[in-house]
Order: sequence, then structure tokens, then C-alpha cells
Amino acid sequence: MARQTSEVESVDAPKYAALSRDIEECKREPGTTLDMLHAVQRHFGYLEPQAVGMVAEALGLTKAQLYGVATFYTMFFFEPKPPVIARVCVNLSCHLRGAQEILHTLEEAAKEQHDAFEVEEVMCLGLCEQAPALLVNEEAVGQVSAEEALEKVQASVAGSSS
Repeated sequence: MARQTSEVESVDAPKYAALSRDIEECKREPGTTLDMLHAVQRHFGYLEPQAVGMVAEALGLTKAQLYGVATFYTMFFFEPKPPVIARVCVNLSCHLRGAQEILHTLEEAAKEQHDAFEVEEVMCLGLCEQAPALLVNEEAVGQVSAEEALEKVQASVAGSSS
């Protein structure tokens, strides 16, 4: 049974309140479009349409203009995602140091844990000196084995559910 709109709004009310505070803080500074889009995603886990509308209104832009900005970047999501995303670099440096094993280990664990986290293959994180490297949400993790990478991801999953 789908939740009624009023139920959804009441469940999300704290998120909208926090976003409103962020908007008030950000809109005082010029060039905060990306900061505000990141705030929406931080609070909702993706670019929730009503929240994007709040940002558009605060900036004097249309939602279409904000979506135009957001679609340029790969780290904005337009649908809900799990709270933990592991991005595994598979570029040359990381590939040579075991990135494929990390990728495989994390993908298998994500399936076994019923998608408690998401795994993305990326071409470069700019962390070649730390190869093999991955980002767990926004935290850089480098020079790890597949088992250590899995432990880090699982710790983040546990932390996100508490």
C-alpha cells in the first residue's frame, strides 16, 4: 500500500526543515548552486523534485535550469540510492594493483546483502598514488586489499543504519 502524500511529507518534514536552513545559509553567497544541490542530495539521498523546487525558488531559477546543471555531473542522483556507495577506480594504476578483485568482491557482497550498498566502477579518482583506490561515499580509501575494502564498506553500511 502506497503512503499518502501527507504521510510522506510528515516523514520528510525534518529533511525539508534542514534543507531550508541550508538554503538560507547558502543563498547569502554567490555561486552556491552546486552547494545547494549537494544539500538536497545529502538530506534526501537524491535530487528529490520538491526539494529541487525549493532551491530553484531560492536562487530565482527554474527547476529545468537546476536539472541542466545537475545532469552535467555524475555524482548527482535522480532516484533514491542506498545510503552507501562504493566507487572503485579501475584505471591503469588501480587495475594493476588489484582493483578488479576489489570490484568483484564488493559486487558479490552487494548482491548477498540485498543491495545494502551500491558499487560503481569509475575510471579515475585522482588517487593513483594510493592504488588501488575507492571512494566510500565521499571518503577516499587507498592501498587496500579486497577484504579491507569490504570491511570499510560494511562499516559504513553499519554506520548509516544506526
